[in-house]
Amino acid sequence: WCAACSSGQEPYTIAMLIDRSGLLRDCEVRVFGSDISKRCIAAARRAFYGPSSFRVLPEDVRREYFEPRAGGAVVIERIRSMVHFSQMNLLDQERARMVGRVDAIFCRNVLIYLDAQARRRVIDVFLERLLPMGVLLLGHSESLLNVSTAFELLHLRGDLVYRKPRGR
Repeated sequence: WCAACSSGQEPYTIAMLIDRSGLLRDCEVRVFGSDISKRCIAAARRAFYGPSSFRVLPEDVRREYFEPRAGGAVVIERIRSMVHFSQMNLLDQERARMVGRVDAIFCRNVLIYLDAQARRRVIDVFLERLLPMGVLLLGHSESLLNVSTAFELLHLRGDLVYRKPRGR
């Protein structure tokens, strides 16, 4: 689940990385993107990106996953079919249930804009939606310090993520 996905680059990138890895070829993979902005969700569903979106994308990736269009390119259907979008306020616990249970949540650079109470509520929603051993990835300037002790800290190469414990 890409919470606060804006115009969809992150969920489509995750779908492309999963596709490229080949590790889940025999699995049904779904990437869910949500954002509070209806305008952003509409743009994400269009899957059309202008030249500025491709400034650091390797050319082979662009050729494999995008179809050229006037003024930019659109994500290919195989990848688009893996990604689903919905307008959602992260504080709406009932609406968040439509996401289902997930293996990973990406929520980068959102918590910094919320007060302490709202941060705790959003993290509770994420904890409920994550499967045991699922991971929560936050922005580099965000942490769960003084927000929640429900997660284990997992050290990855050059980064930290939070993992829901097996028994939760």
